[in-house]
Amino acid sequence: MIRWEKGRVEAVLEEREEVQRLRVRLERTGERGTAIHYPPLLGRAEVGDEVWLNVTAVHLSLGTGGNHFVAGWVKRPPRSAPIRGHIMKLRYTPWQIALPAGEEEGSSHHELLQTRKSLEGAPILIGELHSMLPVAVATWRHRAEKEAIDPRIVYVMTDGGALPAALSQHVQSLTELGWLKGTVTVGHAFGGTMEAVNLYSGLLLAVHALRADLVFVSMGPGIVGTGTPYGFTGVEQGQAINAVHTLGGIPVAIPRMQQKDSRSRHRGLSHHTRTVLASVALAPAVVPHPEEQDLEALCLSGHVQHHWVPFRLSPEQVEEFLAPYPLPVSTMGRTLKEDPLFFTAVSGAAEITWHLWRFLSAGLSPNESIARLRSRNG
Repeated sequence: MIRWEKGRVEAVLEEREEVQRLRVRLERTGERGTAIHYPPLLGRAEVGDEVWLNVTAVHLSLGTGGNHFVAGWVKRPPRSAPIRGHIMKLRYTPWQIALPAGEEEGSSHHELLQTRKSLEGAPILIGELHSMLPVAVATWRHRAEKEAIDPRIVYVMTDGGALPAALSQHVQSLTELGWLKGTVTVGHAFGGTMEAVNLYSGLLLAVHALRADLVFVSMGPGIVGTGTPYGFTGVEQGQAINAVHTLGGIPVAIPRMQQKDSRSRHRGLSHHTRTVLASVALAPAVVPHPEEQDLEALCLSGHVQHHWVPFRLSPEQVEEFLAPYPLPVSTMGRTLKEDPLFFTAVSGAAEITWHLWRFLSAGLSPNESIARLRSRNG
């Protein structure tokens, strides 16, 4: 189940309050590698420390970025950290931690969550992969600068991928740039600006406590897939569509589209998106898509009729949107130049969400807004 190796810390490659990236040397083989360490769980790592490393994912060559994870010290005890709340995450594991959830009694937002039970028509952009986050936010910032406004953008991070928000360099960079005004970590995900017990309360906290104008929802880095119709953590995209609809918001679903992938099930419109929209989502979503993509068969299938909104967007425009963003952005190791369809699908969905927000803010109804989107992009 777990492959353990003893190692020694040779260097601290990155130092942040919530995460350290280390260079380690494995004792048994002498092999060097990188390791992720979360100081809030055990205390800070120092050069020379002997540590126990969970090397399972690297051993299996899984897509975790080639990192080991520090699980404990060999020659010293872990250091305690202050208890800051009453809601346990990573429950019933040796690493369970008490965190202050926005909903809990004692929180300044507890009373707010007692009364606010609706998203009040807010459009919520829902992605599958974490790599969609910087593309969507960069697109929104481009629109914001063009229109000389400063929207509050909030990221709601689910627990379908990585659990610690600190693992995401995109979250760190977007926050430091001021493009993200907050992150809500829901379920067993932790480390956001605000903690939430589940997606429903996390969405309400994003809109009402963090006063978001635009909300992006997706899992953290990493996704689990088995090649079976329902065996992937991205099914949560459909569950998020249902949650947003139930709470009185407008779900906007980003279709996962790829030109290049060794797996035929992900080329064109991914089977993940087909499954989510055809059978997981029980409520209608706005589904933006490049106008040249023929989705007629999917439009006619499924439990509900989604609102399909075509758009026109070139890879050159997406490149312009991403130009001010300092970190490289890739998906499954591929860049914009290598897989332009993926990036244009994400950016186009973000643009549609932007216009939807602006129409709603101007007093149009959801149906009127969607109709206007179709007429201007059709």
